[in-house]
Amino acid sequence: MRSWLHCLLLTTLLSGCDTGNTQLAQQSLLYCAEGAPLTFNPQLVTSSVTLDATAHQLYDRLLDLDLDNLQPIPALASAWQRSPDGLSYRFTLRQNVAFHQTDWFNPGRKLTTEDVLFTFKRLTDPRHPYHDIGGGYPYFGSIGLAGLIKDVRALDDYQVVFELTRPDASFLTYLATDYAVILSAEYGQQLLARGTPEQLDQQPVGTGPFKLSQYRSDEYIRYLRHPDYWQGSPRLEQLVFDITPQSSKRLAKLLTGECDVMAYPSASQLPVIEEDPALRLNQETSMNVALLSLNTEKPPFDDIRVRKAIGLALSRQDILHAVYFDVGSMAEAVLPPVSWGHHPNLLAPIPDLARAQWLLEQAGLAEGFDMELWVSAAAHSFNPDGVKTGQLIQSQLSELGIRVRLVPLEEQVMRSRLAEGDQDAVLTGWDADSPDPDNMLRNLLSCQAIQAGTNTSRWCQPIFEQRLDLALQTPLLAERIAFYRQAQQLVHQEVPVIPLIHSLKLQAYRRQVQDLRLPPFGGVDFHLVHKE
Repeated sequence: MRSWLHCLLLTTLLSGCDTGNTQLAQQSLLYCAEGAPLTFNPQLVTSSVTLDATAHQLYDRLLDLDLDNLQPIPALASAWQRSPDGLSYRFTLRQNVAFHQTDWFNPGRKLTTEDVLFTFKRLTDPRHPYHDIGGGYPYFGSIGLAGLIKDVRALDDYQVVFELTRPDASFLTYLATDYAVILSAEYGQQLLARGTPEQLDQQPVGTGPFKLSQYRSDEYIRYLRHPDYWQGSPRLEQLVFDITPQSSKRLAKLLTGECDVMAYPSASQLPVIEEDPALRLNQETSMNVALLSLNTEKPPFDDIRVRKAIGLALSRQDILHAVYFDVGSMAEAVLPPVSWGHHPNLLAPIPDLARAQWLLEQAGLAEGFDMELWVSAAAHSFNPDGVKTGQLIQSQLSELGIRVRLVPLEEQVMRSRLAEGDQDAVLTGWDADSPDPDNMLRNLLSCQAIQAGTNTSRWCQPIFEQRLDLALQTPLLAERIAFYRQAQQLVHQEVPVIPLIHSLKLQAYRRQVQDLRLPPFGGVDFHLVHKE
């Protein structure tokens, strides 16, 4: 074990170290994470690494999702009412919900509607003092939250009303996503008075089960239990995220007991995990997809013949076998079969190099062309090895004379460069944090999502956009399904993205760890976890 981590475990709020390390180890959990968070506010990014580290550890939302029936359930809001026209929602807040007390903030009050107004006006009102701090809100930008919420107003300290510009069947789901965390208005006001508003996202304060104690960049995050947590204080005294990018090193630490839980084991590691009696494996069907996204604004990818030729040259079967070790399924459409909006009649093209070559000839590119493919240097739940996937695509497209140069990028660098829109193609994907089809389709392919940076194909199709909007305007499930299928049909026909693989969500842990549940949507949650 690295010396810093050993010392970290010995430095605790428990009364004295002379009682021995047994109690300390029993009340501490080490999570081997695959990367460092980009921020401590999940509203500012769409990074799964950041969501894992922040959303369920530090914060709560007005609503949560029931993991069994995937319906919204009370969280910080204990009850809600929807107006008959669907244009107004009134939420009643829980009372006596405490914010974190930290070295940088001592709360003077409990949660009220002032905090809800502060949070959502920051997201939607350009005049809010925090609106332009942090670099934008990609998830909420891609779903058009600012255009959907007409006003947020408090009736009293514990009742808040959201007024909408139009009915939206997904509105409650938006409030249950990992991005809809509630911040402290009191803390925000103190930081403004000090002239340090950026600390709101760097030194976080929430109402969640854990509070931030220490962060050493790219090494570890140390959380301590929130003793006044409204759902009951966690049984863990401290939670440590050990940042270990390499999957092989995470597995080695899990095997030796240096880590209790391992994020994103690769499929090739599953036999080792399953054969070790000291280890356990969580596998969860997840609504995700790995994609090859082509910049439809940039030649030659603005030519549908080129996009179709690339799709015909790719072997999803080879990618599934070589990268995912057959743990997952080949993607026929953007939405996976587990989604209630999945289109069952779309078929991925069978590799056909002859037809692909003919399409390139028709496009005047018989000799092929040069292109860059940006790939993530980090592992993701939807793609455990972006570089290896990119190498397979590089090899497959070379058969058409398409010369692919791989460009591995750290996630923060990639997001910054994507905002400029000069990419050729990006190996990307999406891991949904709600079961609603809109969550994937709108974030990946809507016109608004171009500016938000999540639509990397930069494809803007008015009919597609209309179908998504119509699906939100009807409360009837059958009609919503029909509209989402029509939207997927358009993507299938115009090929702005090429769906590759739907993966399983994986998590490995030592058998002493109890009550660890891997949710199908969103980040990890350690509130109820304890050790035998």
